Amino acid sequence: MDEKWRDYFYKGVAVFLTVAMCILFFFGVFRFEELRGYAKLIGNILTPFVYGAVIAYLLAPICTRIETKLLQWAEKTGKPEKLRRFAKGLSILFSLLFFFLIIYALLAMVIPQLIASVIALIDATPGYVESTTIWLEKLVEDNPILLNYVEEYSEMILESLQNFAKNNILPNINSIISGVYTGLWNVVTVAKNLIIGVIVAVYLLNSRRNLALQSKMLVHAIFPPRKNLAEGKEQPADWIIREAGILNDYLGGFVKAKLVDSLIIGLICMVFTAIVDMPYAPLVSVVIGVTNIIPFFGPFIGAIPCSLLILLVSPVKFVYFVIFILVLQQFDGNILGPKLLGDNTHLSSFWVLFAILLFGGLFGLVGMVIGTPIFAFIYQLLGGWVRDRLDRQK
Repeated sequence: MDEKWRDYFYKGVAVFLTVAMCILFFFGVFRFEELRGYAKLIGNILTPFVYGAVIAYLLAPICTRIETKLLQWAEKTGKPEKLRRFAKGLSILFSLLFFFLIIYALLAMVIPQLIASVIALIDATPGYVESTTIWLEKLVEDNPILLNYVEEYSEMILESLQNFAKNNILPNINSIISGVYTGLWNVVTVAKNLIIGVIVAVYLLNSRRNLALQSKMLVHAIFPPRKNLAEGKEQPADWIIREAGILNDYLGGFVKAKLVDSLIIGLICMVFTAIVDMPYAPLVSVVIGVTNIIPFFGPFIGAIPCSLLILLVSPVKFVYFVIFILVLQQFDGNILGPKLLGDNTHLSSFWVLFAILLFGGLFGLVGMVIGTPIFAFIYQLLGGWVRDRLDRQK
């Protein structure tokens, strides 16, 4: 193509893309609700693939390590070619068995005790209400004015509950039953998505090296080598691949280490609550362990409701539990957490708080969990750009 017409062609393509982006922008603004509906539909369709990708991402290091050990063993046996073909399949099988074993152990250990704790809590609720009422009456029995207020507000609360049941629950009983069926159907849907997700994870684990190679080829195809780069500068494709590796280190290392950290914290809590015969020990331990996954706010989110629950049964054990939680969080924040996580985010406490609030507001609970490593990656990208600009300005 002649140089003159090539220049016209590139300018025409630039104008076309600019107009197309403007049209798409205004379409997105005025049709936002419809676009969100389509995005939600596509998200529901792709949910099994998301589950599979997460499972494969978590199991990939285990699978690779098992495959390496099998290949080393095959070299020692003197039949490497024969066993090499089975190494990948066996590594995937063993990693999935390890995954199912962990899930089964957690469910078998926690679910029965958790159900028993919830049933006991439901059965004990009337007693808690009665004992609280008696305590309030004894508290104000020497003060007739306060006693009248307590009796008056007690009658108002009971009357409000009766009116609520009469006016809201009974007329909408069909809607409530329908909501129960919807909840059961959602459970079935989640189970179906998990089963399909495991199948997707098998395919992803089997093709993980090919997918990585294809991704690199795609990046190099989209960003071809640039001529006349400044000395010491990376090619765009090499820079993107390097930064993708850094993001993987941030995200994968943080999430995996945080899961192990929360599991250890939950087990320590379960041992302590069992030793001191703490009420609702399994329920409390599960809540503490799960909420510990959330950085910064997790300990408070889990400890406050658990403390109030224990306070209803035993004020003395409530004090023990609060002291234990303070010691446990100090141990996690100063010893266990840094040992497992290291300083891989390089963020100050202020930026950790900022990242949790920002990503939690945008993406909910998942955003609170992965917000810190993603923001740390963005932070180091921005820091690299600033340093590069300052170096150019000398």
